[in-house]
Amino acid sequence: MLHLVSGPTNEPYTEFLPEPGQARGVQIDLDGRNLGGRYPTEVNVTGDAAETLAALLPRLDRRDRSAWRKRIEAAVCEWWEIAERRARREAEPLNPQLLFHELSPRLPDDALLAVDVGSTTYWYARHIRMRGTMRANLSSTLASMGSAMPYALAAKFAFPDRLVVALLGDGAMQMNGINELITVARHWQDWDDPRLPILVLDNGDLNEVTWEQREMEGDPISPPHRRCRRSRTRSTPDCSVWARRSSTRPMLWPTHGSSRSPTIDRS
Repeated sequence: MLHLVSGPTNEPYTEFLPEPGQARGVQIDLDGRNLGGRYPTEVNVTGDAAETLAALLPRLDRRDRSAWRKRIEAAVCEWWEIAERRARREAEPLNPQLLFHELSPRLPDDALLAVDVGSTTYWYARHIRMRGTMRANLSSTLASMGSAMPYALAAKFAFPDRLVVALLGDGAMQMNGINELITVARHWQDWDDPRLPILVLDNGDLNEVTWEQREMEGDPISPPHRRCRRSRTRSTPDCSVWARRSSTRPMLWPTHGSSRSPTIDRS
């Protein structure tokens, strides 16, 4: 019989959990309302996960888990190899995974990340290696687009001496990100570290929506979801133009179809 111990979580994707009856569940959470809500648990503990586990450890029988650990380490190493291969695949105009794959080692160990909803979330989860005192904030169970820029500004006001990076798509940027550029332009000179890079995936699509429709329903791409499309007569805002107008410095990624390590040129 498996034993499933879950920490603070309200993870809605129960298809990734053992089938009910396959494991005996124990859940720890500061918020008692989350206990037993996603999986039939036998023991529910309201409290801090670190303190609770520290109190439980002396009660556990020690076993040799070296074989299990080696298996997990090998699986993790294999996954990072798969992630890199996917990031290096050629795409036109650019493989978005490559951006995140190359960004990860360039981030300082105390960087703060603000991640929006959409395909951006997937690329962040697959390619950004968290380390040191790095922290990331996502909309999580709310799954609300337009969260990255407000989160990034909140992080910058709370920690003006640390690098904050906003990761979002063109849909979220159009929702409120363009407006928040005005806030950035007004306050950046007051920050000890004035940098606030904003990475916008301008793919002309509400990508997660169309993916889900194609994958789960077999629907073709819906024209209304393509209204983010970039064209010479585009009716949607050009983020780089708005960045210039707000006195921030836009940068374009000009690489087309390249699997090499890309470079950034100022536009």
